[in-house]
Amino acid sequence: MKTSTALKAYLVASGLLLTFIGGSTLALPVQMKGGSGIEIAGNISVINDTRAASALLLAVALISLSGAFKKKLTYTSSLMSFVLFLSLGLGRVISILVDGMPVDGLVKATGLEFILGIIGAILFFRNQEKN
Repeated sequence: MKTSTALKAYLVASGLLLTFIGGSTLALPVQMKGGSGIEIAGNISVINDTRAASALLLAVALISLSGAFKKKLTYTSSLMSFVLFLSLGLGRVISILVDGMPVDGLVKATGLEFILGIIGAILFFRNQEKN
């Protein structure tokens, strides 16, 4: 896989964003969710589930950042990053259709996830080596 400057920038930006969100939510799930108007205090099962999902985001973040600097990981990290963002956006759209509209911050997150996913997919496919 070719490693363009745009792809490296995408991997660094998505890796840093996911590091912030995943790390912050892993460490402070009640506060991070509360900032979006989601009350989880006192619900140990939801806090547990939130921390688990946050650890996954943090793991993808570290792989994304590694792929920006290690050519052997560029393919895997760019694939994982764009699939993660598109999956998050799709899951939110399904929830909107099934459950109704969430708070404004989550609607904005949906848009950002689709934008980052589409940009990542474009960069992924443009940087494929021709065999």
